[in-house]
Amino acid sequence: MTERLYYTDAYTTQFTATIVERLRENGQLLLVLDRTYFYPTSGGQLADRGRINGEPVIDVQIREADGAVVHFLQNKEEIWTDEIKGEIAWERRFEQMQTHTGQHILSQAFMQMAQAETVSVHMGEESCTLDLSSATLTPTQVEQAEWLANQIVWENRTVKPYFVSSAQAEQLHLRKLPPVTGKIRLIDIDKFDLTACGGTHVARTGEVGLIKVVKLERYKEGLRVEFRCGRRALLDYRLKNNVANRLAAALTTSYTGIEPAVQKLQAELKQSQRLLKKQQTDLLAGEAARLLRDTPRKGKTQLICQVYSEWDAGQVRLLAKQLTQNPEVIALLGVAGEKAQLIFARSEDGPGNMSDLLKMVLPLLGAAAGGGNATFAQGGGPPADLARLSQALSRAEKLILAQM
Repeated sequence: MTERLYYTDAYTTQFTATIVERLRENGQLLLVLDRTYFYPTSGGQLADRGRINGEPVIDVQIREADGAVVHFLQNKEEIWTDEIKGEIAWERRFEQMQTHTGQHILSQAFMQMAQAETVSVHMGEESCTLDLSSATLTPTQVEQAEWLANQIVWENRTVKPYFVSSAQAEQLHLRKLPPVTGKIRLIDIDKFDLTACGGTHVARTGEVGLIKVVKLERYKEGLRVEFRCGRRALLDYRLKNNVANRLAAALTTSYTGIEPAVQKLQAELKQSQRLLKKQQTDLLAGEAARLLRDTPRKGKTQLICQVYSEWDAGQVRLLAKQLTQNPEVIALLGVAGEKAQLIFARSEDGPGNMSDLLKMVLPLLGAAAGGGNATFAQGGGPPADLARLSQALSRAEKLILAQM
């Protein structure tokens, strides 16, 4: 069993220890030490990073079989000496300490301000969340909990870890009693929160710096709260402040004027989109009328062939559907460009199978793909110019005429 020194001291970053076991996993060197300050992934908290004898430690895990702490080294070379020097990556460690202590404070704040219990916690490389039992919190309750949490930070209260027996823990007013027996490690935030936890924490709440709720979303039957603490909160604020300043400059307004300015732009965009849609509808109607007027019938069927380079595939699909609303019409249409398309459609009473026709013509475009049914089919993909698509449509026209 590895002696876990971080339980009583989260601030030491350099230590000595003895290798008690060497392992190999896919050629990678893994070490078990007699004592360690490296925190392993557990309790929702990420593992520490650092170095052992100068070699990067890329992961730290707990071995379930015996509780040993296993250190994964980046270098696959053997470490021949049994005595090692370990070094913890302090910036990452301190971020975890700020975040984990901040999470305890925020969880208790939600309990006090909204009677919302924390049911699970996740602390990732960037995103940190806690899931609350209640999904009905109001914006005011969230703000009150956030304010109370920061009040506790500003009061710079002591944060003390200590061990008790499971019997003693049952007599204490813990926020949540863990389902374990034997010794239980508690984190006591002076006169505010007492809960079982094996993670690393700051010594005083002031070191958390700041607690900021950044996002809320419904999750299962409760509410998921995304938050930032300390350094991460500063970086998050810096990013958002830079974005706000750039937007304000682009919109020639103050940052408080960004929201109404965006709302105005959205209204103008909707109006422009409505106008554009009407113009496109009129354009398609005009083009359909022109094609129907200028294309003579071959027997009872009107066979329309046309290639477009300025229109996109969506517009041409709408045109094909508009044309084939008329009786006994076949529309063989193409879209030239970087992703050329063939669009074949016919009226319900028109001759031919558009899917079969497309399969016979697509090889003329190279490595193209597509599909459809008897009345509508489309395909393409590779680039093709007007001339090549015209050749493909000419081939399709001849195949249709041969069937009529």
